[in-house]
Amino acid sequence: MFLGSEVPRYAILSHTWGKEEVVYDDLIDEKVDHTTKSGWYKIWEACGQAIKDGYKYLWVDTICINKASSSELSEAINSMFNWYRDSAVCYAYLSDLPDVVLSESHWFTRGWTLQEMIAPKEIHFFDKDWVFQGSKADLLDQLHRISGVDPMALQGGNLRLISVARKMSWSSKRKTTRPEDTAYSLLGLFGISMPMLYGEGERAFIRLQEEIVKEYDDETIFAWKSSTPGPYAGLFARSPDDFAHSANLVPCQSTDRQVEPISVSSRGLRIIAPLYEMKQFLEPTFMLRLNCKPVHFDMRHKERIGIIVAKRFGIGHVYSRINIDDLPIYRFSGEEVKTIFGLKESHIEDLGLADRCGFWVRTPPSWPQAQGFQLAIAHPSQYWDPTHNIFRREWVDADKTPFSLIFRSTASTGNGQHSYFVVLLGTKELAPAAKWSKHQMWCEVKFYGASKLTVEDLVDEANRLVPKSLLGGRDKHAVDGGEGLTLKCYVQLEVVYGQHLFVADLLVKA
Repeated sequence: MFLGSEVPRYAILSHTWGKEEVVYDDLIDEKVDHTTKSGWYKIWEACGQAIKDGYKYLWVDTICINKASSSELSEAINSMFNWYRDSAVCYAYLSDLPDVVLSESHWFTRGWTLQEMIAPKEIHFFDKDWVFQGSKADLLDQLHRISGVDPMALQGGNLRLISVARKMSWSSKRKTTRPEDTAYSLLGLFGISMPMLYGEGERAFIRLQEEIVKEYDDETIFAWKSSTPGPYAGLFARSPDDFAHSANLVPCQSTDRQVEPISVSSRGLRIIAPLYEMKQFLEPTFMLRLNCKPVHFDMRHKERIGIIVAKRFGIGHVYSRINIDDLPIYRFSGEEVKTIFGLKESHIEDLGLADRCGFWVRTPPSWPQAQGFQLAIAHPSQYWDPTHNIFRREWVDADKTPFSLIFRSTASTGNGQHSYFVVLLGTKELAPAAKWSKHQMWCEVKFYGASKLTVEDLVDEANRLVPKSLLGGRDKHAVDGGEGLTLKCYVQLEVVYGQHLFVADLLVKA
């Protein structure tokens, strides 16, 4: 192992993974004949080429990283860009040439090969039979047209001069086998180091964006749009794909105010920016001005990009992004500068609750063992998620059949009769087509002593029940009991992961 100034000149291999790759374990296991694997051919040819070019050492990711060691794997991923940059030459093996033309090679579609194309000073390209196809300098114009990467970047220019959105756009059409590698393969392009947590999935890309915000004063990181929009989103993109149309965006400083840097907090991204109120929306909605602009033929000096954000609940200053398929031009002036917190990601959307009426039974009843009850049915059953104890349905149906939870006694009388507690949860629309802040919640609790009523009877009765009154004030609850037990239901509008949710707590007293 060589460290620091002791590292000799070496060659390095860039390739796409295929079947029968030769890996580290194959080399150290004497029982494995690694030379019979199809992946050995490119390694063997690369070794021969390195010797021919006067190098004693060749680095290949498949055989030079012990992936069983998490520390070695983490070091390799965080150092990969530098290892390619510091190589004397990179051999790029394009296994589908000459069967396809250069622009159609699989090598240009993979996440890891982006940095392997940018970082090395010298690249020699070879086809599947190890026939030389040209050098990086020879193919510079073609590489730029195929990948969209700036010639300056391909020739070793300072990547800090290129906007975050533009660098993200380079990766927008590339894929990785593991979702985490979408983020990890971009670390070198941004000069970011962070721990490897395989298993975290798309969360890795959120972590990468958090680190970029800490390192770069560049608001193009928020200037993305999605082709598959949902009603709400965080300020961070879900993947580089969202930056496919952001390559022409550049950061710029405001000329009419002192700009404070954006910071990452537990409440979200703290942003100080002008907000223009958009009164055509029912909820408090604003266009937030970003300190970035598009570069195009008819560009204007004060042109800025905006994103549309909506206040998520009636308290605090927490916002989420809406209309994420649009990046409008912010053309206003003189708006009030406000401090807001923008959600980094939409947790409620992950639960399938965005734009839905959701009731979360946060605290299920804890019954005394001697007088136990169990949930017999949650109705309407198609809206009930037993994993998360959540009812969810579309807002358009919010005022229809209430949600009901029917608890049946675990013990029955001698003639097979049971006792029941019925809990009703519902909302009443106070303003047409509005959502959280315009709905009043209500609840009812009813006890039924031992009787011949069935669960189906109670469902029918629950559908006919009308709440005694809408629950006003801060203390919103309903209570009933029998057989020595009292069940109280509290309902509240709560902030869960920074977002709105109706919450029910069911508490038992013996």
